[in-house]
Amino acid sequence: MPERLSASEVCDLLHTKLDSLLHECDTVAENAEHGRTVHDLDDFLLIAGRTFVQEVYQHKLQEQVEHTETNIESKQCGNCKKNTNA
Repeated sequence: MPERLSASEVCDLLHTKLDSLLHECDTVAENAEHGRTVHDLDDFLLIAGRTFVQEVYQHKLQEQVEHTETNIESKQCGNCKKNTNA
C-alpha cells in the first residue's frame, strides 16, 4: 500500500509532476518534425495530461475519503456496518 501523504506533500508532488509535464512539452516541441509541433504536442498532452489529471483525481479523492473517515458524524453512523445479506 502506498505511503499516505499530507495535503501539502500531495500539492508539492503534483506541482513537481506538472513541472515535469511542462518540461516534457518543451522537449516534444523541440523534437517535432517541421510542421508537426502542434500535432505532436496534442498527442503528448492527450496521453500525459490524462494521466496527470487521473493522479490529481486519485489524490483528491483519497483526501476526501480520509476526511470522511475522521469525521465524528461518520463514525457514529449505526447503519453503516449492518450486514444486508442476512
